[in-house]
Amino acid sequence: MKVVGTRRRTDLAAGLAPETALRRAALLQAQAERLNPYPRPRGFVFKARTWEDYARWRLAQSNPRLW
Repeated sequence: MKVVGTRRRTDLAAGLAPETALRRAALLQAQAERLNPYPRPRGFVFKARTWEDYARWRLAQSNPRLW
């Protein structure tokens, strides 16, 4: 594998301990969840008899998190 140059790192990520980076990632994820207009769905199983039934069900869903 040929590597040219060095990987660019932002100042925000440079020198962070893994625990700090994980804490920041969790905070960003929580903020994104609050901004998301779609609620997080509870776990469920959808069983379709055919792929066409499944495609029809997917198109009928308004929440993109369901698929």
